[in-house]
Amino acid sequence: MTRFLYKSLAACLLMTSAQALAAPPKAYRQEVVVAGSHFQGVHGMAVDGKGHLLASNLLGQTVHSIDLSTGAVSTLVGPPLGGADDVTLGPDGSVYWTGFFSGQLMRRTPDGKTRVIAKDLPGLNSLAFRQDGRFYVTQLGRADALWEVDPNGKKPPRKVISEPGFLNGFEFGPDDRLYGPILLKGQVARVDVDKGTIEAVAGGFAMPVAVNFDARRENLYVVDAARGELVRVRLPSGDKEVVAKLPTGLDNLAVGPDDQVYVSNMVDNDIHVVNPADGSVRPLVESRLSVPSGIAVAPDDPDEQLYVADVYAFRRVGGRDGKITQTARVLSSQTNFPMNVSLSAKHVVLSTSYLGSRSSVQVLDRASGNLLRTIPNANGVQGAIELADGTLILAEAATGKLVRVDTAEPAGTTVLAQGLEGPVGLVADTEAAEPGVYVTEVRSGKVTRVRLSDGAKRTVAKGLKAPEGIARHPDGGLIVAEVGRKQLVRIDPATGRSRVIASSLRIGLPESGGFPPGYLPTGVAVGSSGTIYLTSDIESALYRFVPAP
Repeated sequence: MTRFLYKSLAACLLMTSAQALAAPPKAYRQEVVVAGSHFQGVHGMAVDGKGHLLASNLLGQTVHSIDLSTGAVSTLVGPPLGGADDVTLGPDGSVYWTGFFSGQLMRRTPDGKTRVIAKDLPGLNSLAFRQDGRFYVTQLGRADALWEVDPNGKKPPRKVISEPGFLNGFEFGPDDRLYGPILLKGQVARVDVDKGTIEAVAGGFAMPVAVNFDARRENLYVVDAARGELVRVRLPSGDKEVVAKLPTGLDNLAVGPDDQVYVSNMVDNDIHVVNPADGSVRPLVESRLSVPSGIAVAPDDPDEQLYVADVYAFRRVGGRDGKITQTARVLSSQTNFPMNVSLSAKHVVLSTSYLGSRSSVQVLDRASGNLLRTIPNANGVQGAIELADGTLILAEAATGKLVRVDTAEPAGTTVLAQGLEGPVGLVADTEAAEPGVYVTEVRSGKVTRVRLSDGAKRTVAKGLKAPEGIARHPDGGLIVAEVGRKQLVRIDPATGRSRVIASSLRIGLPESGGFPPGYLPTGVAVGSSGTIYLTSDIESALYRFVPAP
């Protein structure tokens, strides 16, 4: 009886609140919470010898050129062809880059023509030329191999080594041997590409991700992502010396002719310059967010603190002041590339839609940030929410299903609904007489309500173009990021009628191979004040839309 009265009281309070706010705002004022950047996590780099640094941007699908004297950034290759994990220059000045998700090796000739020179190599990662013009690439993560490829793309690739242990950012030495980090072994190795043999050069690293020689090609610089260290390895002894300490999440490096070392950090989405003579560090390009995707805000939080799934980190951002509090970084913590986030009374739920072994849903304690559960799921989970009883509802974008995950360990999964066309965003509607969830379908252009008791589906709105993020306004309206039309809309769940709140938004990167529908989801959240928050994947920015008086 007490539980019934509690539910009735909650329903009455909700109805009273909805009636008090029945008339939605007629206009909103758009404001910047966190300013954007040029990158969506910066990765491999190469100095072009003309005063510029080439930088690869995998998730943003671009290759950039950075003026080393000013830090000014320009786009050399835009989406979708520029999805680069690493980049290098060929003997003739052509720019080459690797598509980790697309499995394509790309070439841009000096006259500006871009084409694919190798394909069907999932996990394509690092690349380098030998002094005689021979060209080598590696697969990492989705495969594990070293290949020799034809720079002109006329001959098929030749496999040099199978399963070296995840050979990452490498460079050829003066002895024509390939030097690179072996991730799975925590060591730097030397490879004879003619014989296909590997020997260790130095060990004891936590997560070595890239190496480069100094200008005299005598010493080797190594970046350790997990420890945030730039390390000098002296050859042939293998003795190590930490040159500089930096934040964790380092991804790659490049050494200029003056021996200045350029280090990229995908977590902080920036590039720093290290002077190895004294270990001093200065910024070249700075950012505040990496790849803001899903966002959430607690309905009872007067400060409207935002929880941001920033792909390479999980962060908290002040909705009113934009102040960032970093809570967890990938590589140096158990956080697994968060792309969506939701809140329950006590927990934070993070999900990642990477299609592979790292795909999972994670449940964290809201108060402490401690990781409580990790549920593997390789079906391209986008939205994920926790119900009051602790069960989870997951939107599997790759299978078109909503699944329920119980609280047991290991977790049991049952299908709640299927036949959805690219389910992405999820928001609960559990106070209703028949509790349910709203889900956006990016492929069909629908918002659908799914009843929790039996999985019955009802179309709430249709005719949308690529709807992704969804949130409930305090007045009961649905706020949806309609990415295909680059606008933010309000939908009345009773009638399905929609109204545009904001248009011409910088949202909606092209989808990439290796990801489910929705790619990097555009996140939406609504605070108790009625302020709407939106992420921009194109700008790596965070915006708010404040009701106009």
